[in-house]
Amino acid sequence: MMHRSRRWVINQVAAMEELATMLSKQTWTLCSGFFVAGHPAYVFLNDATSENSAAEFAVVHGGIDAVQWSQFESISFSWVEAEKALEYIQRTLAGEFNNSEFASDIDLKGQLDRPEVHRRCHLCA
Repeated sequence: MMHRSRRWVINQVAAMEELATMLSKQTWTLCSGFFVAGHPAYVFLNDATSENSAAEFAVVHGGIDAVQWSQFESISFSWVEAEKALEYIQRTLAGEFNNSEFASDIDLKGQLDRPEVHRRCHLCA
């Protein structure tokens, strides 16, 4: 993860298919983060350098209320079609990447906000 001090607002998305379309076809503010309903332990955090750059999302195990987190993948969703994005999301939520050699523990304490708590920040556009 490039942005170790960034703060994210974590929004729930109803289904994997919806998240796949959102991440592969839209641009997001730099403080955007998501999880799929029923899978709160996996969050997708915008790790892009700017809104105009590739949509890079850090994939983290350990949800908004966790006390420890592990980033095990980073996916450039702007470079894939929605179908491939859905495959990555399905594999993530099935736990296939949990033991990736890329995995590393990270500290996100105080950096993951619920929508009702996140105030407008300098990354909100």
